[in-house]
Amino acid sequence: MSKQPMFEQLDEAVSRILADPAGPAPSVDASLEELLTLARELRELPNPGFKERLKQELERKATMSTTETVVRPGFRTVTPYLLSPNADFADFMMKVFGAIDMGRHPTPSGFHGEFKIGDSMVMLGAGAPRSMPAVLQVYLPNADEVYQRSLDAGAVSEFSVTEGYGDRFGCVRDAIGNKWIISTHLGPHYIPENLPSIVPYYHPSAADAPRFIDFLKRAFGASEYQRYDDPDGKVLHAKIRIGDSIIAVGQPGPGPMSSMVLLYVPDTDGLFEQALRAGAKSLSAPSDQSYGRTAGVSDEWGNQWYMATP
Repeated sequence: MSKQPMFEQLDEAVSRILADPAGPAPSVDASLEELLTLARELRELPNPGFKERLKQELERKATMSTTETVVRPGFRTVTPYLLSPNADFADFMMKVFGAIDMGRHPTPSGFHGEFKIGDSMVMLGAGAPRSMPAVLQVYLPNADEVYQRSLDAGAVSEFSVTEGYGDRFGCVRDAIGNKWIISTHLGPHYIPENLPSIVPYYHPSAADAPRFIDFLKRAFGASEYQRYDDPDGKVLHAKIRIGDSIIAVGQPGPGPMSSMVLLYVPDTDGLFEQALRAGAKSLSAPSDQSYGRTAGVSDEWGNQWYMATP
């Protein structure tokens, strides 16, 4: 048995295996034989196919991390998509929020419309056979006036205009079930710094909120912009950044509400696979459409996330 220390025997033997895997077995202490057998097996791994797939995946992720998402003018990374059984809802948005009609495209059941409110866009599927009401916070310079205008247009008050959290705000429910938190920030500007005019709001259960935030991070590369937890670890309020957009996660409401959004991303295929690994379910596999490369997933809370690379 060699009098050489065991760690030196192992180091020398492994070096010989790496240099000449087909050569004679190095002479080592019997207690090291099993480790050398393992070293020989590991030297052959990973196989060339795995190495190539890993190389492609790393290159794709490097490209995603350095590529700026190209979006259409006026859009952001996150765009809410509302569904309405008829075209009347477009008139409601224009009358109440001063939405600008950016164009409508006919569909078999109605039209796909795009409307600009402040610095943000809202998509509308008119004539949709189903309903997916959303909760949206909209920042405007005159919350009291817009709140009253919404009631005059047929919306129902969820709560009257009040002040808190640095905003003056009230909440209404429109005819198709969407809830609008009509807000004016009480600061130098009516929109808080670094926020867009429209912030989609999500209200998972208290137990689910941390898991929902974790899902957003793993699925879409989201990051926490603000987060406030109580002493028990429950999320009181959080603002989550996805690309150049912010979404909010708040305390549970009177009932679950699932919504639909469009994400403009640099790599639809990569993000689709990433979302599936994070636990999302496929709604539509990546495919080329006239308006870009698109795909869709749903999360366990019923929200639908459609992604597109123009």
